[in-house]
Amino acid sequence: MVTFEGATQGFARLIAESLGPEAAARGRVIRDIYGQLRFATTAENAARLTPRLDDVMGALGAYAAPRDEVIAGVDDEDLRAFLDEPSAAIPDTDFRVIDRRVAGEEWLTRPVALVESPPRLVFHSVKGGVGRSTALAITAADLASRGHNVLVIDLDLEAPGLGSMLLPREVMPDYGVVDWFASLAAGADSDDMLADMTGPSPFTSNRAVVDVVPARGKSPGDYLAKLARAYMPGSARRDYADFGFARKTDLLVEKLCKGGRYNFVLIDARAGLHETSGSLLLGLGAKALLFGTDSDQTFDDFTILFAALQESFDPDLKGADIRDAFKMVHAKAPRDSDDRRGFRERSWDLWTNSLYDDLSAPSEETVFNFDLNDEDAPHFPLAIIGDESYARFNPRTDTYQLDALAYAPVFGDFLDGVRQILGLT
Repeated sequence: MVTFEGATQGFARLIAESLGPEAAARGRVIRDIYGQLRFATTAENAARLTPRLDDVMGALGAYAAPRDEVIAGVDDEDLRAFLDEPSAAIPDTDFRVIDRRVAGEEWLTRPVALVESPPRLVFHSVKGGVGRSTALAITAADLASRGHNVLVIDLDLEAPGLGSMLLPREVMPDYGVVDWFASLAAGADSDDMLADMTGPSPFTSNRAVVDVVPARGKSPGDYLAKLARAYMPGSARRDYADFGFARKTDLLVEKLCKGGRYNFVLIDARAGLHETSGSLLLGLGAKALLFGTDSDQTFDDFTILFAALQESFDPDLKGADIRDAFKMVHAKAPRDSDDRRGFRERSWDLWTNSLYDDLSAPSEETVFNFDLNDEDAPHFPLAIIGDESYARFNPRTDTYQLDALAYAPVFGDFLDGVRQILGLT
């Protein structure tokens, strides 16, 4: 199988084989936003490479630019411009590659209806360091202890860690989420990777399985270059040309869940206000847990997030109304419930000013609005108690942390709420 890194290195080696190593100083490999490859060089060198076009196209597979573009002969002025552009060394060759990158805009995603089978649950926070990934791991362990098969997907692509947290090195799969996205962007057959993207987590109950799809595989390769393609809209393959991040992720989840193996899908989303956050919260058909601490900084960022959500739920956009699919989570919460009231009040203000319907406005439709102390309301937070033992969460060595007797005092309220959200109580 031709891979992202292998195609680039193989292309450079084939050029050197045909033109000699000195060709590296008189040309540039160019990798476009889809990951497809071209070589810009002198007209003389291009003419010498033309007889080997069949070899080039065969070696590059889907990573080749269109046949009439893959070898580009340019004049001296254009060549100098290419040589002056920022570039990166291609490992194990004398060549350099100009890497074109672009990111998509996903915050205007129209909300889509919830996927019912298997249900999807996104874990998102506006700030890192609040224990979101730990809560996901505990949730997976708890569901498995009750006999439910769980698929965990790490979509926190810029801070990958869930795979390392839950998968021993000996079962880490060769490929991760970014490999699949990079392959799809280039128009390659990304389905070839699916069988080696999932690792079995041994840290949960023997009554059920928790499979983990890491962000990065066993050998990350040129991770940052692949990451850029993961965020890029569209694909070099025509039938995926209009796919944004949400539709690509939906496609990936569908393929991974084919066969009905899993009861639930848990997705770790990137922290912050990145475009992919919007796409996962709105365009994946998933319920969502919104983590935060009781701090001004957190609620300032929540204000930005909810302003974007408010725009997305504008009735004129005619998207699915999934506001009740969101639930706030009070991370690092005090043990005394009276001390948690401040977070609840700020959360209620946030929802009232953005996503709850205005009670003063006349309406013939059902009003989406809740009282401050309504425990079933989206604003009423699930609580995860602040505890030092879980601030150092490492289930690969401290397996006791995945025992219900250990995690119940910290995560009990949270897990009760999650089970209700997933329809288990």
